[in-house]
Amino acid sequence: MMKSQIPTGIGQVTLSVDRSDRTYKALTGFVARIAKLLNEPAVRANPHLFGTLDDLLGAVYALIFAKQNNFTDRPRGSIESTVVQKRAEQLAAGTVRTDGKWMAGFHFNSALFRIAAVYHRTLKIAVGRLSTTEKVPQLRAEATQLYRQWRKAQWSRHYLDTIHAQVNTLKHAPQGVFHRRTVKYQDAVRGVGELLDLIDAWNGRKS
Repeated sequence: MMKSQIPTGIGQVTLSVDRSDRTYKALTGFVARIAKLLNEPAVRANPHLFGTLDDLLGAVYALIFAKQNNFTDRPRGSIESTVVQKRAEQLAAGTVRTDGKWMAGFHFNSALFRIAAVYHRTLKIAVGRLSTTEKVPQLRAEATQLYRQWRKAQWSRHYLDTIHAQVNTLKHAPQGVFHRRTVKYQDAVRGVGELLDLIDAWNGRKS
């Protein structure tokens, strides 16, 4: 559950989430990790990573707003054309609706794009080649090896790879995800955790 609050300060509107909810608890826990990383000397000295964490924070925001709007997974079934038509007509008339299933999907897609972008950028930071033109498949194997060196454990990136594939479909396939999504909401949540695991490992590495 979410409730609106208007604290002291003109124009400042906040939302409170119920951290007894398992998903909100996970998401706010990720943000606590982001906040801790943002205070780390190695991160503050690295504008590339600082900016990347900023965008990852935005991904968590988008996931929260998707959940607030009652996002539901759509592994089957096409986009409802009548809903899209109605939204378009409302906006053309100057009415901007900020709730509903369409907005839930809007926020969820925003989260996916951000997570995929942060994934690629984090891989570049992890391998130490910030200006490389290498793609995710070329970088992730090396980053996985580095993670193993840093943490003496295997880095799980299953959900990140699924998100990356879905975003490529959104970007390049003419139909986008008209017929179905391959990424579920909890997949996106777990993908954020996988990203933070790699960033934590990079931050804790021995030079």
